[in-house]
Amino acid sequence: KWHWGFYGHSTIKHDYNLKTIRGDEVVVDNATGLMWHQSGYADELYQDEADNELYQDEADNELYHDQAEEWIEDLNSEGYAGYNDWRLPTVGEAVSLLEPSKRRNGLYIDPVFSGEQLWIWTGDKCDYTAWFVGFRHGRVNWHDVYSRYIRPVRSMK
Repeated sequence: KWHWGFYGHSTIKHDYNLKTIRGDEVVVDNATGLMWHQSGYADELYQDEADNELYQDEADNELYHDQAEEWIEDLNSEGYAGYNDWRLPTVGEAVSLLEPSKRRNGLYIDPVFSGEQLWIWTGDKCDYTAWFVGFRHGRVNWHDVYSRYIRPVRSMK
């Protein structure tokens, strides 16, 4: 079941810098003090209704919300880019990535980021649903638990 959210974009004057730290690519935003995973999760997990098992499909990059949190735990265990405090972004942080016009692969996101994620989960939930930000239409919605992409973030302060 879809729930209406809102359209919008950030008015922040970002200062993005793409960096490689210990072989891992990140985007540092000096304007917000946030460090973003440049590409996000690279595979899709989806639930097969017939036998209730999870399968992975390397063709897409979506992830169920619970598995998103688990993947971030693994990212922290590995110390991605030398840090272990990665997390799902808040709605406000994810919305800050929305550009006022299409920029990357027809998406409302800066070209410094991977253009593979059409939408990303946030860590903010609403009842049994979770908020996500859509880069295809510049929209913020909440939805029943469903597959989505993720782009972890951490605070640099």
